[in-house]
Amino acid sequence: MYFGAFPAADWPLVIAAWTAADLLRLAEDEPRVDLVLHRDGALSATVRGARVTAPAADPQRPLADVIRAGMWYTELARSTTVDTAPPTTPALTDGHYVWTALTVTVHSELEGSLFGTPASQWWRDGVPRLRAVLATPRHRPPDGHRVHVTDETTGETAVLQGRRP
Repeated sequence: MYFGAFPAADWPLVIAAWTAADLLRLAEDEPRVDLVLHRDGALSATVRGARVTAPAADPQRPLADVIRAGMWYTELARSTTVDTAPPTTPALTDGHYVWTALTVTVHSELEGSLFGTPASQWWRDGVPRLRAVLATPRHRPPDGHRVHVTDETTGETAVLQGRRP
């Protein structure tokens, strides 16, 4: 797996950035993800107004599986759940199943043995460290996209926005 030049202590934050980026790609109405760094080391991310598509030629799968399929890094978690609301039946448009106006929440409990630091330390100074991850060209959100991050332990919040370098 490739985490770039980030030290192992920042790998959970890189996974948080990947999660936010994947959900931002689904954002249709408002390019914003709400990201929570939980005190137990888990992370949650939510996007509203999401649009998800899947080729109709493929067997129809549950919506959560369609979303999870693009998130290879969920293999680095003990568990990852994907919740969607409202429950909908997809439309069939131009050979694709299409779900729209969704709220999608991903909750991951990361696998601690992979990072070499205890879960209680993953989010220490999490907001400024995540800001540094999202400032790199590889992880920077597109212009106008926002990540609202909350550190559950400290209560610190920030809006991290994509900007051109």
